[in-house]
Amino acid sequence: MRLARLIANGFRNLAGQVAFSGPLTLLAGENNTGKSNIIDALRLIAQPHAGARFNRWITSDDFAHDGRGNRLRDSFEIEAVLLDLSDSERARMVTCLAPSLGDRAARLRMHAQLAETGRVNVVWYGGDSLQPAVEAWARAAIVHTYMHPLRDAAADLRPGRENRLVQLLSALAPKNSLERMQIEKTADQANKELAAVKAVSKAKGEVQERLNKMAGPVFAQQSDLVFADPRFERVVGTLRALVGDQSPLELAENGLGFNNLLYMATLLAAIDNEPEEGLHLLLVEEPEAHLHPQLQDLLMRYLEREAGGQTQVIVTTHSPNFASASGVERMTVLARLSGGGSVVARAPAEFGMPQTSLDHLRRFLDVTKASLLFARGVILVEGIAEQLVLPLIGRQIGLSLSEAGIAVVNVGGLSFAPFAQLFAPDRLPYRCAIVSDGDPPSREAEEQDLDDGEAALSATARKLKAQETPTMHVFLSQRTFEWDLAQVGNWDLLLEALRLVKPRVAARLATEQAEATNEARADALLKAVDGIKGRFAQALTQLIEGRNDMVVPSYLRQAIEWVVGQVPTAPDPVLGQSS
Repeated sequence: MRLARLIANGFRNLAGQVAFSGPLTLLAGENNTGKSNIIDALRLIAQPHAGARFNRWITSDDFAHDGRGNRLRDSFEIEAVLLDLSDSERARMVTCLAPSLGDRAARLRMHAQLAETGRVNVVWYGGDSLQPAVEAWARAAIVHTYMHPLRDAAADLRPGRENRLVQLLSALAPKNSLERMQIEKTADQANKELAAVKAVSKAKGEVQERLNKMAGPVFAQQSDLVFADPRFERVVGTLRALVGDQSPLELAENGLGFNNLLYMATLLAAIDNEPEEGLHLLLVEEPEAHLHPQLQDLLMRYLEREAGGQTQVIVTTHSPNFASASGVERMTVLARLSGGGSVVARAPAEFGMPQTSLDHLRRFLDVTKASLLFARGVILVEGIAEQLVLPLIGRQIGLSLSEAGIAVVNVGGLSFAPFAQLFAPDRLPYRCAIVSDGDPPSREAEEQDLDDGEAALSATARKLKAQETPTMHVFLSQRTFEWDLAQVGNWDLLLEALRLVKPRVAARLATEQAEATNEARADALLKAVDGIKGRFAQALTQLIEGRNDMVVPSYLRQAIEWVVGQVPTAPDPVLGQSS
């Protein structure tokens, strides 16, 4: 059994459905789009595996409200759609079976109503029926374990009732098992041997003597000094988890990152040893917290291996490292519409992209490219030169790309197509501008005066233009990025940048091109920077910083102005107003 999607209406900002791609799903997106709201909705629909004391209780703040805190709804509904039920799971969840969704599908939904008194009344429904007739045994088939953000692993593994090791040991040593009796017997024997130590016996006597004098004969109490109460729950509750580089250390002596890994390892071990059938949701918020990039990558690989069977992992993340390690087909992206209003949840696995495109994105969606999953708009460029210079050009024309939430992503060549397929009104809905070279096949073709203006483009450029959508536009140079910068009249600036990289070549061009046209200078510059475009771009950014006298090619200005412009509203939003 697996959770296929969550449908919620009226719960905070949720107003539609969120798809989960499989055993492992990452929820990505900018802050305050509703990732934690999805996790909290799942915590309500699925029971806590560790018992009722870990319940998440509904409050008035859970009902949808506007940006000023005014409540918009006094009810909400959350529905879980479950697919691929086994025969035993179908029998257990007979009151939740949903034939309208398939032979092995089920629905479980809850309706919460806020009364005038402030009390919240909850009714549970199962399957396609509108009658509240869900058996408790069916509801218990879906459980969750929750790992909150900025968690204190040392506190969560501290000896006591809440010690997560109790859950693991209880699964490994069930009631009436020989292992459980051995644990209790060992603790009892330790108490006896401890009591036989002279210092302990003397300390016990002195404490009892003073207690008797304080309380008097009427209120006298018996005291003792023991290693542990020899009951199973008390014994395992006193166990402490240790971790360290050279040898295991107390958690207080370790960094937060490795303590978090130990905590996750403990929870996963407990889940893996759970004998009951059903679905176990592991809900993890920001697993990258306190981990350096290499450990983030290793943790992602581990979660990939662990997810499956009766365990489904759903993770929220703000980390491009974590997102790039997961593969785009495991992502569900939350994105804003209409300049910061409604939010939609989109899963690239459902975009119908060819497998070759998904494979390409899995290989090339590195840390810098994964930033497009957390943006409000994207500019895709061919190389490092455009990636370095475009943010500075944006400032030149009074449009800060970072303040607008725009990511400039270098695809490393002309492999735009797989990235471009992510963007459309019914896919990732924010604007994507592709900035590429026109690359005419010849100067003669470039100078042709054709009505459609397309024949002078390279085959690659024409193919890109044909892929345009309302939210994905292509902006092409006349020839190449460096050539166009020179052609519009930035000769002195470009020559100064070249002088920082190739001083002798720059001096020669200054003499040779003193009386040349802008087109001739552009040809000469393009030839001079061949093979050093990255170094040239770095020198150019150094000179542009703080200046406002650069002439901006029209295609770059148009790309920046378009992508920063108001985002059009996409049809059928999945999520509602931000909470």
